[in-house]
Amino acid sequence: MGDPENKRKRYCLMCNVFKPDRCHHCSTCNRCVLNMDHHCPWVNNCIGFWNRKHFLLLLFYGVGSLFIYILGVSGKFVETIQWYISLYYEVQPITVQELVMNVTVDVTYLFALFLTYTLTKFTHFHVTLVRRNSTTLESLENKGLDYENAVSTSLP
Repeated sequence: MGDPENKRKRYCLMCNVFKPDRCHHCSTCNRCVLNMDHHCPWVNNCIGFWNRKHFLLLLFYGVGSLFIYILGVSGKFVETIQWYISLYYEVQPITVQELVMNVTVDVTYLFALFLTYTLTKFTHFHVTLVRRNSTTLESLENKGLDYENAVSTSLP
């Protein structure tokens, strides 16, 4: 890393303090965060050096819970698909309660599949960053992107 005396010191104009390496100012929290990864709206806090482990645990628990839900509801999902097939081939009376229950099971199961896929990709991305000892901001800087522009262009 070189000679520490010749290293350029960075200064935060918002906090009026010198910043250590890998420290960024969060405009949402209005403070400097050591090893800042990103500002997470789900936990309403910046993910950095002191709480990155807890953020990763949140992701692992979320993915695990969704997998358990999918495994538990998959039998009922298959039953509802069989019910729809039997409605197509046989004429039988249906109740509103039965229809609402089956549609609810199908919609929540498909939504859980979508969330599981998305959250698994997001967790994989953050585990890769931890393995590389990097952050989201540093990976965006390496690609030549600005964090604010990357977030605003990725949102619809």
